[in-house]
Amino acid sequence: MVYLILSNIYVSLFFAFYWVALRKQTFFRWNRIYLLTGLCLAFNLPLLSIPAWFNDTTVYPRYFINEGNAIFVQSVPTETVQPGTMDWKELVILVYVTGCVLSSLLFLLRLWRTFQYLRSFTDGEAFSFFSAIRVDRNLAGHEQMEAHERVHAREWHSADLLIIQLVKIGCWFNPVVYAYERALGMQHEFIADHATAKDDKVAYAELLVASALNVESAALIHTFSSRSWLKMRVSMLLQGRSHRQNLCRYLVLIRLTGMMAIASMAFNMPSARGSAHSGRFAADTTRQLSESAQDLSLFGKYLSEHIEYPEKAIRNKKEGMYTFSFEKGRGGHIRPISFLNELWEGQNEQVTTVLQAPSVDTLIPAGKYVATIAFRLAGNAGKPDAEFPPPPPVEPECTVIPPLTIMAYSNEEREDPETDNLFQRVEIQPEPDGGMKSFMEYVAANYDYPEEAIEAGVNGKVVVAFVVERDGSLTDLKLVEDLGYGTGEAALRVLKNGPRWSPGIQRGRPVRVAYTLPLRFNLQR
Repeated sequence: MVYLILSNIYVSLFFAFYWVALRKQTFFRWNRIYLLTGLCLAFNLPLLSIPAWFNDTTVYPRYFINEGNAIFVQSVPTETVQPGTMDWKELVILVYVTGCVLSSLLFLLRLWRTFQYLRSFTDGEAFSFFSAIRVDRNLAGHEQMEAHERVHAREWHSADLLIIQLVKIGCWFNPVVYAYERALGMQHEFIADHATAKDDKVAYAELLVASALNVESAALIHTFSSRSWLKMRVSMLLQGRSHRQNLCRYLVLIRLTGMMAIASMAFNMPSARGSAHSGRFAADTTRQLSESAQDLSLFGKYLSEHIEYPEKAIRNKKEGMYTFSFEKGRGGHIRPISFLNELWEGQNEQVTTVLQAPSVDTLIPAGKYVATIAFRLAGNAGKPDAEFPPPPPVEPECTVIPPLTIMAYSNEEREDPETDNLFQRVEIQPEPDGGMKSFMEYVAANYDYPEEAIEAGVNGKVVVAFVVERDGSLTDLKLVEDLGYGTGEAALRVLKNGPRWSPGIQRGRPVRVAYTLPLRFNLQR
């Protein structure tokens, strides 16, 4: 979209300079070169960028959340979420593409009419298309007419016409492009007129007037004389030559190109991100991460409520893992969506419909994400964990959403859970009272960063494993990953003194659940 806007603005600026400063100059070949060069630059300058000068390329933040835990729900048939109505951007794209298709059809029609015109040459006509020259030798002054058309053929003027037709396909909505086409065609005629008239310009002008024809506008041809351009051609033919010092006007093209290049690089330059922070411990940063974690938690909950486990798969005891990636632009919708595999027919369409629903836009921050959904049958009806393939590698800038498990019960699963067992997976995950956001704020406010860790400048992630009991208390706390310098022990103290959790639920009963919690600390001086 930005490229299209910039290129059309540049076309308009190049034409505006031509109209103001060059239109009445008799440097016709220079004018033709200027117009063609302007088209070339207008569609290449918007591509300029200087990413090598900047280390901050387009990067979204990564959000660190409860990476090792899954959300489990019991799958029940749900209503399919209908895709949102077409927004204004999609409408603009639809209108633009429709215009391009119609312009392409019009171009093909004109090309077909051109070849038909060449085949059905009739008396009293004089025109050319590339090297195909058609002149009625019974016309008065046919030698000059043929010489005029040979200039068009020799200088490849028909190629210019095809180029401008292609430009019109992509820029059909820009009225300046149609004026550009007329200006380029006029320069072709001025070049051919001056090359043919030589010293007897008055007689040649009289021949133009006497031979003015009604031209077939649907054909891409150069005709010897047409009524619509007659006045301007005679005027320019009899006009005195421009002063050579006026050639300096073409140097403005360099300045104009430079300004457009700077503008293009400014538009394509990655915006500055981030700001300087100070303080012993980045509590604000932790709060922001907790808010992101909350957003992703809500996003996972939304997926669990709207992506269904197909009844046919449940009956056939089919299980599997399903991975996809997507990107959400800042303030935009979730697009594009790439699927790494497909479990069963219709799964891609269902996930696409859910992700592109309007209500999803507010549930997840801007960024690049990878999500994995495991479809599992409770009990021993399906595959054991070891038979599921490991998740695919992801790009470093992607945030990995906690794996989501859609769980269903087969007809063979009737027994209640044994409440003394320690569960790795449950239907409803345990969570801190007040939610994960509130809990992360508690950690940020109460974590005592060890002095030796501050002196060593330690940053990174501490992973703590524990058991959430049926009453919500935390037991058996231990370190899975430790940064050293007392950071792990400080994390254990915060969790031991922390609030109770809501227990995990299996078959409607609270159960003991093994839980792994990563905590990321960022010490900024």
